[in-house]
Amino acid sequence: FSDPAFSQVILDAYKLSVAVKVSEELLADNQYDLEGYLIRSFGQAIANAEEEAFLTGDGNAKPTGLLNPTYGGQIGITSSDETDMSVDEVIDLIYKLKRPYRAKAAFLMADSTLARIRKMKDGVSQYIWQPALTAGEPDRLLGYPVYTSAYMPTIAAGQPVVAFGDYSYYNIGDRGSRTFAALNELYAANGQVAFVAKERVDGKLILPEAVQILKMKGTAANG
Repeated sequence: FSDPAFSQVILDAYKLSVAVKVSEELLADNQYDLEGYLIRSFGQAIANAEEEAFLTGDGNAKPTGLLNPTYGGQIGITSSDETDMSVDEVIDLIYKLKRPYRAKAAFLMADSTLARIRKMKDGVSQYIWQPALTAGEPDRLLGYPVYTSAYMPTIAAGQPVVAFGDYSYYNIGDRGSRTFAALNELYAANGQVAFVAKERVDGKLILPEAVQILKMKGTAANG
């Protein structure tokens, strides 16, 4: 929102893989589509690993997460308490995000944080939580969509617990397609077949001011 200038953000290609060894007897005796089950399970495992890295990754042989203290979103609000937050602090977080980004903004937090926020009331004792009126639509908090992730930190001293922003500025670079292979010979001497799923991916927030974070007061126990 000042004079335009170019800079460069480099997306690398980190390899993510999931593998399991299955006995030849199980493959021969199974009465259902074991390979199909493994493919679906691998897909879920890779998706979970991606979600965790895109949020908390340190950029060391993995993507740089949205919450990275150096290259992630900006700390917009620090709570006045180590173990709780107020309605005013949640409202202040919204307006820490510059207006052009608020058009596509959404909240992101852990389920336990959302449970705390759902109990918050405004100055006239009305809940600030707004459940979705249409099936398939996200619930809303102060008029903005809210999503949860198992990989967002829970409320504790020094932790970044609520993100609010336009996440389209988090760029994900997929290198080629996800692959799935059966390694029939590598473990043949052990009577096993290995199944391996692989992909190469990176992710970075290219505009830190597009995501504002509410961080709890104090110092994190692990830092």
